[in-house]
Order: sequence, then structure tokens, then C-alpha cells
Amino acid sequence: MTFNGFPPDGLALLACLPTLDSASFAAERGNWEQNLLDPARNIVADLGAWLAKHVSPGLVAVPKVNGSIAPIHRDLRFNPHGPHYKDHLLFRWWEGIPKKTAPTLFLRLDPDRIGFASGVTFASTDRWRAVVGDTRTAAGLCQLINDIRRDTSDVDIAGADLKRVPAPFSSEHPGANLLRHKTMFQLRWAEELPADVSTHRLVAFSAARLARLADLHRWLVANIGV
Repeated sequence: MTFNGFPPDGLALLACLPTLDSASFAAERGNWEQNLLDPARNIVADLGAWLAKHVSPGLVAVPKVNGSIAPIHRDLRFNPHGPHYKDHLLFRWWEGIPKKTAPTLFLRLDPDRIGFASGVTFASTDRWRAVVGDTRTAAGLCQLINDIRRDTSDVDIAGADLKRVPAPFSSEHPGANLLRHKTMFQLRWAEELPADVSTHRLVAFSAARLARLADLHRWLVANIGV
């Protein structure tokens, strides 16, 4: 099937999912599957084909829950009284094995926002520090980040866990802030949900934004991916 948009009924359901309990969700299952899950499968497949052609043939798209589609159920083990369901859809296309630590491109759909990201969870902090600790390599990564920031508003870099630059690196190192990352690196931004969200044109809209992340993704695969 070809992606034809997320229908308004699906977006309305997405907004109210955190208010539902299991019984209420069961009553909405038909709406969920028709207006959110089926379009989710289709956009994963359509964008996956585009990414494989234009970014990297190694990018994997698995159009199912726990593949490229994150589960909509929340993990309630640490907050049993919290919402049962998330208020967003999260999609991923990854390159490498295992999936958990493979460089990944993300798309997040909220009821009124859409977000894009490129990142990696570290298989080894030492590997990240060895790569980013090299001044020339760090300068190249910083240039890629600056290029994305030049064309994109409100870019956020997530994962700087440490308050200080770790020894033996100097705070003057060109990758000083990047060296503060201990477990993951992710460059991301979000913008207003486009009117095209309920049409097939959301694929082209999203592809144009993911294309901005292509060079960064390739860098992560070449330097950090296993």
C-alpha cells in the first residue's frame, strides 16, 4: 500500500491516547489500526525506499510495531499510575547490527508537531571518545552539525550527560561538548505539523528534512557504527 496521509480522525485519537485506559483503547482499536497504524506502516515503507535510494542502501525499514514503529504502549513498570499510551508515533530506520546501537534516522509525529533526528546509542563510550577525541575528526563532525543548523531552526543536541569535559581532554578541544556524551548522541528538531500530514505529500515533506541529516548519518555509520 502507498502512504496517503494520516487522517484527521487518527490525529484526533493520537491527541487523546494518554487519557485512555486499556478498555477505552480496545474500543478505539479499529480507529487506531485504520487511521494510525496502517498509515504508519505505509510511511515507514515509502520513506524507507526513498532513504535506501538517496541516503544509504544499508538503511533498514521494518514496517511493523517493534520494527520501525515504536510501541504505542508506555512501560508502566516505573510509573504504574501514569498514562497507558503515548501521545506520539515514533519511526526509525537504522543501519547496522544490532539495531539498538546502530546509527538511526528518526521521525516523530505528535498531534501538532513533527520531528526529525539522526543519532546513535553508543556500543562503546571509549569508541566515541577515541573518534571525537581526534581534533580533525571532531572538527569534521562539528562542521556537519553547523551545516544542519544553518538550514534548520531550533536544532537540539541530546545526550551530553557529563557536566564537564572528561579527562584527558581540554575544554578548548574542538569537540569538547561532544566529548561530554557518555551513552548516546542525537541531533534533532521539531516543527509545526504541516497541512500535508493528511496527504501523500507528507512523504516528500519528510524526505526533504531527512535529507538534511544524510551526511551526518553517513558519518555516524562510517565512524561509530559497528
